[in-house]
Amino acid sequence: MIKMILADDEPVITRGIRKLIDWEQLGIQIIGEYEDGKSAFAAILRDQPEIALLDISMPGMSGVDIIRECHGLQCKTHIIFISGFQEFEYAKAALDYGATDYLLKPVIREELLKAIEKCVKTPEQPGVTYKGNIDFSGDAGEQEQIYVPVCVYPMFWRSENEQIRHLIHFSLLSFLEEYFEENKDGIVFQKENRIVVVLQTNGSLNVSEKLEQIKEGAENATGYQILLICGDEIHSMQEIPEMFQKCVEKEGYLFFADQMKYAVISWKETPFPGRTELQSTEEVKSTIAEGILSHQQELIRDGMTRYRQMVCRLSNGRKEDALFYYCTLIQSLEEILSGKGAKMSFPKHQELLEKGRSCVSFSEMEQIFMDVIDYAYNGLGESVTQNDKKDINKALEYIELHYAESLSLNVLAEEVHMNPYYFSSFFKKSTGKNFKDYVNQIRLKHAVTLLLDTDKKVYEIAMNVGFGDARAFNDAFQRAYGETPAGYRKRLRK
Repeated sequence: MIKMILADDEPVITRGIRKLIDWEQLGIQIIGEYEDGKSAFAAILRDQPEIALLDISMPGMSGVDIIRECHGLQCKTHIIFISGFQEFEYAKAALDYGATDYLLKPVIREELLKAIEKCVKTPEQPGVTYKGNIDFSGDAGEQEQIYVPVCVYPMFWRSENEQIRHLIHFSLLSFLEEYFEENKDGIVFQKENRIVVVLQTNGSLNVSEKLEQIKEGAENATGYQILLICGDEIHSMQEIPEMFQKCVEKEGYLFFADQMKYAVISWKETPFPGRTELQSTEEVKSTIAEGILSHQQELIRDGMTRYRQMVCRLSNGRKEDALFYYCTLIQSLEEILSGKGAKMSFPKHQELLEKGRSCVSFSEMEQIFMDVIDYAYNGLGESVTQNDKKDINKALEYIELHYAESLSLNVLAEEVHMNPYYFSSFFKKSTGKNFKDYVNQIRLKHAVTLLLDTDKKVYEIAMNVGFGDARAFNDAFQRAYGETPAGYRKRLRK
């Protein structure tokens, strides 16, 4: 069996690693656990384990001290370091001596398995996570050195299986390793299962051209399009962890990448510039509904193009927000069509959410909602009852004009000259909703506009849209939107 030791000054870490994986099943035997660097180093010399999993910062001897000594003694033990971002500077020295990998706490099972696999595949030669050529010392002649961290992502337009994803990831990493070994103007490494490139320049390198060159080569090598999220120019390798984290915070845009004009973006800029008012989305929804009702595909197509652009801007790289906007589109279309006498059975809100969450690209998600709109377009003729259309339209128009008043079934029945009992049944049959639920739906629609476009207090909005008190409004809003009016306003005004 392959022998391995663990060392960390926090015993809870080594116990956790021992339990994280079935080591015996991998053919690995943990022969010792240590709480300080000197004991771990002594065990490496004495027992000559194939693998040593070490905290990079320990009392007695640091991980860097251990790997430096092992390097001098030509030990063949593969060393994997675990630590936090704050100790990233130690990694520079450790990598010079051939550390196999460097994992961040808390250790993730999949990343640990990959690091172990590197050791097992090449038992005679220590691996190096960083590939390429870069001056880590910061002393590269008289000119000041500049580093540019870049996160590199393959773009998947549909749900690929894990095997395909791993192959593409490996192919991309291999290309970048070879590229920087040849060009000697940067390094590539993996962090948290992400591929990161750090370019080095003394100011003479055209970074934009370089990134385009890397992107083109990577796309040719993998057969997949590549997204690059670029950090700021920095002047010290110690700044990499912070800049890396800023780039990672932008990776939500990977979902929107198929809508981008350029696939090289900066962490501090949006790839979808411009401003969109929420009121504009309501206008576009009406346009799409008009296209469905009048059977004009061009109106639908133009409306969906505009809505797509709006959603990309409003979502700020958040997939869940994009999904929310498309779900509200379907909800609004259902309300508009129903109000025009078109009774149709649309998919449930939860069903659309679940389908959308399983998508890996914006286009894939949008197609789900396009299919719903196509269904409405093709099935509309069967759903409209022309004989009842005039009366129901009159009733719905009355509600739209008087929603803020104390509306009752009797008042509305009198308005359309119907018996109240019959009108109740007629209303439910025509709209698919009972009278009270429909009125509340209209009130909530107008309440949303006031929440987002004004600074009125919640209780004022409740009174403005026809709810008797703030509590009734709050309860109805939570049932419809799954959150309080105040919470909804805060989230969408971020």
